[in-house]
Amino acid sequence: MENKVLNANLNAIKRYDKNLADEILRINDIKSTFELVQNKNQEYNLLFNSIPLHSIESAKAEAQKIVDKIEELDNKNTIRVIYGLGLGYLADEFITRASGTIIIYEPNIELLRIVFEILEFSENLSKNNVFITNGREKLLKIIDIIADRETKITISFLSSYFNIYKNDIYTFAGFIERKRGEKQANTNTINKIAPFATFNTLQNLEKITKTPLVSSLKDLYKDSCALIASAGPSLKDNIETIKKYRDNFILFAVGPALKLLEKNGIIPDFLCIVEALDTSTQINDIDLSETNLIFEPYSSSYLWDLKVKNRFLFFSKENFLNDYLANTLNIDISNNKAIGTVSYCALSSAEIMGFKKIILCGQDLAFKDGQCYARGSVYEDLECIFNPELNKYEIRAKDYEQYKKKLLAKKYLDGKYADYFAKNYINRLNSTIYSVIGQDGKMLPTQACYAIFIKYFEEFAKNNQNLDLINSSTGGAQINGFKNLALEQVMLKTDKVQKVQIPCQIPQYDQSKIIKIKQEMIKVYTELQEKTASLENLQNEIIKEFSRRKVQNKTIEKNQQKIILVLNEIVEKYYNLSYVMFLCASNTNRYFENLKQTKANSDLQTYAKLQNTNLYIIKELIQKIKNVKTLLLNE
Repeated sequence: MENKVLNANLNAIKRYDKNLADEILRINDIKSTFELVQNKNQEYNLLFNSIPLHSIESAKAEAQKIVDKIEELDNKNTIRVIYGLGLGYLADEFITRASGTIIIYEPNIELLRIVFEILEFSENLSKNNVFITNGREKLLKIIDIIADRETKITISFLSSYFNIYKNDIYTFAGFIERKRGEKQANTNTINKIAPFATFNTLQNLEKITKTPLVSSLKDLYKDSCALIASAGPSLKDNIETIKKYRDNFILFAVGPALKLLEKNGIIPDFLCIVEALDTSTQINDIDLSETNLIFEPYSSSYLWDLKVKNRFLFFSKENFLNDYLANTLNIDISNNKAIGTVSYCALSSAEIMGFKKIILCGQDLAFKDGQCYARGSVYEDLECIFNPELNKYEIRAKDYEQYKKKLLAKKYLDGKYADYFAKNYINRLNSTIYSVIGQDGKMLPTQACYAIFIKYFEEFAKNNQNLDLINSSTGGAQINGFKNLALEQVMLKTDKVQKVQIPCQIPQYDQSKIIKIKQEMIKVYTELQEKTASLENLQNEIIKEFSRRKVQNKTIEKNQQKIILVLNEIVEKYYNLSYVMFLCASNTNRYFENLKQTKANSDLQTYAKLQNTNLYIIKELIQKIKNVKTLLLNE
């Protein structure tokens, strides 16, 4: 006999997840025990394996109490994740009282079948802001579609679900936080770093084709020992040991750690830098004549002017124009990873060079004892403290002026945006505060990106079990696959390393192919110039019309639509070309984000401000295209 309640519920789900609806429908054999009973308040309660999922006193009061603790219930740009459906009391409370998106995550698909047979929930499930799912990846897809960079996420659950699924709820919350951190990091990279990386790569194209690759050093130090010095707090603790046993390893240093090493008379064999922005403050006034530089093709252009022993390029896979450029130059970079952290670039380089034993120092990946970075490093003025008023950890500068001076290159320090860049860096750090397990098993505050890096280091260890991987970053985050050993203890069992002559073999590339690619780029940027030529005037007309009429009329809508059509055409036709997408995506992304806000905001002053911001975004886009075309023509 047809179950109309079940069908109505499943039809509501089919609008966004037909597979889940079909999977629920196919369930015939229920292995768990479910029983419908009434509590003391005569409300229905569901027993799962004899455990009541709702309060035996009052299910509605229990749900209200949970929702009462939630802040900013009227915030439309918030996603409310409910772990566990039960009989829907908590979901009903959120749907009735909260703005924003409601996502119900139910780990037990058998419960969904039982509840959907008896509970008419289709009215709620049919709402455009309500979703239900049973898979983490499905949940992320929903979040990715809905959320922008400013979207907040809350996670709520009944006490019964916490008791049944305690461990899974912890990992579930961490999973969402980490994945959101990844997405935010990727969005930030596209919007803030990618244009600089693209410009750097194209500006230095000729130099790139004349520089040796790290891959040319394959197995150069076969079976030797490498030490990677990063800028975490524990680096300071290991400085004397590094000095004492300096002849026992080849030393790789990352940019932020360089000043601390130099201050203690330690000269690295290799310096790794992968920053697209100008980070020259990390190496100002340091003699690098005996140090080999490893850097990415997209790194800041000042690196080409440094007086170093040798230069080697590391083409990390899937970073900005690297894939495109590697294909043009016929370079195999399939095994090259850098995943956003310079320390991983050093680790990968050491693996390529054949080192058998690789030691991490200063790779804390967590904020230990309030320290964000090692004392003496370029970011030493930052600290991570617990703020009791906000009930959370936050990062701040102990000495703001000193921090700003060390952060910014001289040419930016006296500029009008100096404070913006300095404060924005701290704000970005605070937006991604996260917790990870330390080497002692306790939780440590860190950044979401560091939590991501831990997973990548663990993946490296899993894929390189033939290597002796050691973590001497005492007291930092736990990195599974690396042995936690004190550096002194490791050095007592490590022989002196044999120094070798480092070859500098310049690759041979097909120059005719490179010329052809440049000509294609010039043609594309010429087309983009023509397509964007009218955008500034159109946006100015929108601003003028709104200034006169103080209302969004048909003239504004008509001009707005013309701009949208051009930007959409650029996205659809040219974003398959990485040298266009990475240069321009920040502008199109920001423009369309602003449009969402203009449509959702009736405040006249805010609307005018957003349209003025759009004018700036368009002018910046036009200037970027012009600059890159000029660059290619003059190179």
